[in-house]
Amino acid sequence: MNSSNESGNDERHHFAAGETIFTEGDEANVVYIIVSGEVEFLLNDMPIGTDGEGGIVGEMALINETVRSATARAKTECTLDTIDREQFLSLIQKSPPFALHVMRVMADRLRQINEMVSLRK
Repeated sequence: MNSSNESGNDERHHFAAGETIFTEGDEANVVYIIVSGEVEFLLNDMPIGTDGEGGIVGEMALINETVRSATARAKTECTLDTIDREQFLSLIQKSPPFALHVMRVMADRLRQINEMVSLRK
């Protein structure tokens, strides 16, 4: 059952395999932390990567203050926690280890996209 909530409330959400967490172009108020399961990312309905336990989902839209740049879908049954925009930005400012983790997540995603593009040439 999809219990997603973009209201900014910090809550735990459960998604069945195949359920959409958010869609490319959606407004963004929260970032998700993967407690369990695996999430896949799609751009124009094409898979572009996955992330698992401990991963961060939806951080780019909060950092850029824009809409979701990709679709996130539960690849397996997932449990996700949410962090609202204000708390997320505060954590980045006050916790260098958290900020570094976010940078690593974004760097890994960029690397995955670069590898996909180079394979298509």
